[in-house]
Amino acid sequence: MSVETDLVTPMGDMRKFLREGLAIAITGRRVVVGVMVVAIACAVFGLRLIPPEFTATLIIGPIAPGGLLGRGAPSPAVPETGGESIGDHGVGEMMSSYDRFIYEMTSYPVAEELALVPNFAPRVFETMWDPATSGWKPDDGPAGKARRLINELVGRTPWTPPDARTLARYIQKEVRIQRIGGTPFRRVTYRHADPEFARLLLNLLYATTERRLRSAAIHDNRKMIEEIGRKIGSVTDIDHRRALRDLLIGHERFAMMMDVDLPLTATLIQPAMAEALPDTPDPVVVLAIAAAMGLVVGLGMVFRAAVIAGDGADGDAGDWRR
Repeated sequence: MSVETDLVTPMGDMRKFLREGLAIAITGRRVVVGVMVVAIACAVFGLRLIPPEFTATLIIGPIAPGGLLGRGAPSPAVPETGGESIGDHGVGEMMSSYDRFIYEMTSYPVAEELALVPNFAPRVFETMWDPATSGWKPDDGPAGKARRLINELVGRTPWTPPDARTLARYIQKEVRIQRIGGTPFRRVTYRHADPEFARLLLNLLYATTERRLRSAAIHDNRKMIEEIGRKIGSVTDIDHRRALRDLLIGHERFAMMMDVDLPLTATLIQPAMAEALPDTPDPVVVLAIAAAMGLVVGLGMVFRAAVIAGDGADGDAGDWRR
């Protein structure tokens, strides 16, 4: 088959198109390389402007069956707390103490306690904290100014100092809780420019949540002991009194075991830890993406110039190459 016959076929047209495209790209390689260099330089400049962040990781897991009491009487269920920490459950649905712990970690009551920790909220909202006056101020960054301007335009309050609700929204947005494979363990991660603060936040989340649920369990257990004691004094049936005494023994054992420094709802498998080097943003990935974008833009510029030159010479791309 002659070359002329081959070129009129679809395969021949494709080969011709690829050959011409490759020739155009090679001819304009200086433009392509130049655009890639500019893109990489912009990426390097951006990486130097953006503060790197460290990822802190904490791993938790459920406690052993029976909790602090081992194989003895089961621990009383951790009670549901009021307010925003309760999820919406339908009739007949139940939440284990471990599931409640996972939910409580990013809840408003926990954030409310963390907001009372000295110097904690100022570290979270550094752009709105004024060390000179030890008070809050509006964010002077472009994003903060734009947000305040938009709020003013729509007639809303432009800015309010961060409080516990602001901290709760921040934690819910920035803290990630993920299941590890098919296990019940959870990986809790948080990113911050200061690795020490990233570890501190995760450790405080765990300790505060555990303390809240433990306090709620101790409070309700004490109420149960008081109520069972009153029932024993008023019940005359021997079998009922025996059942109440057995129930009372279980709750009293639970009250005694609360003095043991062991977790009640979730076990800390791995305390919060962070790598020695920042991992976000990854410079290798950023530079690779910048180089790829530069390549695409450079090729686009070269081919566009070829098309324009070809239109000026009756579609002959060879004139542009010459």
